[in-house]
Amino acid sequence: MEHKNSNLKWRISDILGFEVFDQKGNRIGVLSDVVLTGSNDVWIVKYYDEEVLIPALKNIVQEVNIARKKIFVVLPKEYEDFYGQVKSADDILEYNGYYVYED
Repeated sequence: MEHKNSNLKWRISDILGFEVFDQKGNRIGVLSDVVLTGSNDVWIVKYYDEEVLIPALKNIVQEVNIARKKIFVVLPKEYEDFYGQVKSADDILEYNGYYVYED
């Protein structure tokens, strides 16, 4: 499935492993999987053993930066109620055996 963001086309397989940041600049994990629901995709962002489910909607996904391998999202206020305070993943992350470092 192809998607568009900032006039660029990308496939889900292109963005797996990208770091995900919230509107406060917190790195919340890496995109580890995508669930196709029919109405919209749901992104699974993983930080060690924890997962945050993020609906891939235009009002939530602000930018997919292919060059920097980063995704920027705006999490609804309800996320803190459900997940608690989103933990910042400010250390080294691992995705499928590969380490992801801040540039």
